[in-house]
Amino acid sequence: MSQVERHPLEDDEVFVSELKLMSGGAAANTAYDCAKLGLRVAFIGKIGLNDAFGIKILSDFKEANVNTTFIKYTTDYGTGSAYVVLDKKGDRRIYAHSGAANYLSKNDIKPNEITQAKITFLSSLKNIEPFLEAARISKENNIPVILNPGMLIIDQGLNKITELLKRVDVFILSRREFKILLNIPEDLNENLIKKNAELFWNLGIKVVIITLGKDGAFLLIKNCSELIPSIEVKKVIDTTGAGDAFSAGFIFGFVKNLSYKFEDLKKCVKIGNFVAGNCVQELGARNGIPTEKEISVFYSKLKPKTL
Repeated sequence: MSQVERHPLEDDEVFVSELKLMSGGAAANTAYDCAKLGLRVAFIGKIGLNDAFGIKILSDFKEANVNTTFIKYTTDYGTGSAYVVLDKKGDRRIYAHSGAANYLSKNDIKPNEITQAKITFLSSLKNIEPFLEAARISKENNIPVILNPGMLIIDQGLNKITELLKRVDVFILSRREFKILLNIPEDLNENLIKKNAELFWNLGIKVVIITLGKDGAFLLIKNCSELIPSIEVKKVIDTTGAGDAFSAGFIFGFVKNLSYKFEDLKKCVKIGNFVAGNCVQELGARNGIPTEKEISVFYSKLKPKTL
């Protein structure tokens, strides 16, 4: 990650004042965040064998107590990386190279690894074949599947990812992802969101959550919906990883009882907003995540009568 005064124009050059090496990747960020919140987490992915980026990822996972037993290794490709550039206004540019991660295959997904989980979380991998396999195994074993797609999946178009969506229980996506996936040119409003979400119910998805940045998150199930406001934030420093942090917070609440009741889901979304709101107040995708004690205190305050 680097910080600049401004982003370059065409055939331009800018000075990079600071450059930091940080672990990242949407699924990896959410796994790390979930572990920091106190959940037991295992990560499945593919990295290069003994390369610098891979060693950094493993080291950071170890620090957060993420189980790395199921990670696959390759000598054919290097570990994926991304160059993230943030200007003084908080405007971000990301140049992503999937590397070894994009070569995770269907055969790398082992049933005994998936069936140990309470939920399966999938995120941001252009090659969706291993996602299809992980979701298939999960559905056959009554394990809820949560998908937070990212643009690498959204850009493939609805027709390409329909089979994956049929195996998803909870679909978390950003405002931009929702609009692009469903080809919505106008600004979103409640009625437009509910109308377009009908497609997802027909595919068998139970829950749709659209993250709206400072406006909070819009929660929908088939017969009910509500905008859940974001938490008050003193100053937004960096929005990198905010969506991943939201997913981690939602998962923290969801694994407690695996309930699809609307009032329970609202509680999960509030936790997601809380974790994301803390994340954006510090630089980096994995900083600002509440401690296990802090998230437990916040969770205990969400009494059913206040939802």
